[in-house]
Amino acid sequence: MAIAAGVAGQGPAEGGALQTALDRSGGRIEFPGLPGCVGWCFGALAGDRLVGVLYACTPVDFVLSHHGEQRTWLARSLVEIEILAVEAGFRGSGAGTALLDYAERYLGEQGVRVFVAKVDAGDMPVLRWYRHRGYRLAGTGESCTLDTPSGATSLNAGPARERQWRLAIKAPGHAVARSLRGLRLIPDTSI
Repeated sequence: MAIAAGVAGQGPAEGGALQTALDRSGGRIEFPGLPGCVGWCFGALAGDRLVGVLYACTPVDFVLSHHGEQRTWLARSLVEIEILAVEAGFRGSGAGTALLDYAERYLGEQGVRVFVAKVDAGDMPVLRWYRHRGYRLAGTGESCTLDTPSGATSLNAGPARERQWRLAIKAPGHAVARSLRGLRLIPDTSI
């Protein structure tokens, strides 16, 4: 399994318009007018065929609800996995795990400290998949408290309209502990 994007400067490759766009931009998408807010797209290849995509970005509404240094820290340090999709015939092949591992490593090198995914509370296979990859799961409707250099803030899964959501959180260098109000990131002193 190869990763199609993530390194700027690659030339276009065979595999369709999405793969070409990924290769031309290096997978990085700037959000005009939103300083520090960025999206990244990564693709998994089987031979020359794009079989999986992971899109992660700054959680814009959450970040913009903060001000000053806290906004800057959140924009730089927090990313939400918006889409992780693998073609049905390639599920179970390791493509999704390869995408997630690569994205975490690459984005970690860019300064991202906290990875979050919002998962349908009833989708047990996906919840288990994230848990097996080191993510801590909040209960339905629970939030996660993040300590930033400018104070604490709480991230939640957003309003429940048609579905209930759960947060899956991973923060290398931090322990994710259960508290009375949900999850809390605690600096890991053993690292």
